[in-house]
Amino acid sequence: MKNALWYLGFLSVFSLLYFVEGKPGFLGFLGFIPYFSVYKMNDERIEKNVGRATTNAFMYTIFFGSATIVYGYLTKNIEIMLPAFVVLFGGALIICLLSLFYYDQTGK
Repeated sequence: MKNALWYLGFLSVFSLLYFVEGKPGFLGFLGFIPYFSVYKMNDERIEKNVGRATTNAFMYTIFFGSATIVYGYLTKNIEIMLPAFVVLFGGALIICLLSLFYYDQTGK
């Protein structure tokens, strides 16, 4: 499991497409860089910690995504969805990794 998560870090290479295309949406792939540090984790319960961390990321996705949809509906501003998707995607990655590091360090 730990090695499979480590390979997700290589998806950060897609952020280089920002320099080719100039679209800031490609910068969301920078959220995969911290996955390289997962390789150094030495916890035997990593699958349980990953499950708990992804639950936190899922809750963030549900709350932020629904709030964005409601805001877009109330203001009739559909252009907010593209940057909101980048924040939603990157935020879920960051929350998942921060939770994973927290559970690894505290041993909970």
